[in-house]
Amino acid sequence: MKELLGQVDKAGVVESSCILQGAEISVSTFASRNHETVAKKAFSYVFQNVSKLRTKHDEAHLEIGGKRLSGFMLNGERVLICMSDKNTNVSLVREHIYLLKPKFEA
Repeated sequence: MKELLGQVDKAGVVESSCILQGAEISVSTFASRNHETVAKKAFSYVFQNVSKLRTKHDEAHLEIGGKRLSGFMLNGERVLICMSDKNTNVSLVREHIYLLKPKFEA
């Protein structure tokens, strides 16, 4: 799984990434200072609220300071969370992740 995250992290697109499984981070390329605050708590909150609304959204984006967090639902209760510069085109991030998403769901 760590090798797949290495493919997700791409200069100019995704700075770091992690897999959130349920309420725990299973694998990550985030700096340790970002684990709890940024990845786990922020996206748990976002996706819990999306699921309560019973929508068909499978991604969410959240800007914090100069960064953007993008979360993409995978199969099961897994979420791929990516951090990029807030000025990075969201469509570029989305396209990059959707090319790799089948590898995570295999």
